[in-house]
Amino acid sequence: MSTYVPNPIASSAANIRRARIRAGKSRAETAAHLALNPAWYDDLEQRDGELAATLTLFQGVALAELFGLRLADLFGETVPDGERMALPDLPERIRAHLTAAGISLEQFEEQLGWELGPFLAAPVQLSTELPIAFFQALAEALGVHWLLLVPDAS
Repeated sequence: MSTYVPNPIASSAANIRRARIRAGKSRAETAAHLALNPAWYDDLEQRDGELAATLTLFQGVALAELFGLRLADLFGETVPDGERMALPDLPERIRAHLTAAGISLEQFEEQLGWELGPFLAAPVQLSTELPIAFFQALAEALGVHWLLLVPDAS
C-alpha cells in the first residue's frame, strides 16, 4: 500500500474524502467514530472550511488518527519547525501578548473576533469545545503557526 500524500492544493474536504477512502473506512463508520451524525460528517467531505469551523482540535486529531494521519495532513499542510505551545500555557502567552502590545483583553477579543475570558480560565476544557478556527485565529494573532498548538503536531 502506498503512503498517503495530502494534496496541498486540494481542499480539506477533498483531503478528508481521499484519506477516508484510502483508509478503507465508510462515511458512517467515520461519523460514528467522531460521534457525529452522518449529515454533519458528510459536510466535512463536501464543504471546504467545515473541518476548521465545526470540529475541535481533539475531534480533528481523532479524525486524522483514524486514517493513520496527522491533522496537518487533512489540511494539506506541513507541521512547521518551532516551539510547541501546550494548551495550558496559552493563557500566559495571551497575557504576555496583551502586555507587549499594550492592549486590553477586550481590544484583543475585538481584533480576534472571539471571546477569551472563559478560555483564559479553563484552556484545556474549552479546547474540547472550541473549533479549530478559534485556534487558527488565536495563533495568527500571537504570531505563531496554528499547528504548533495541535496536540499531535510533534
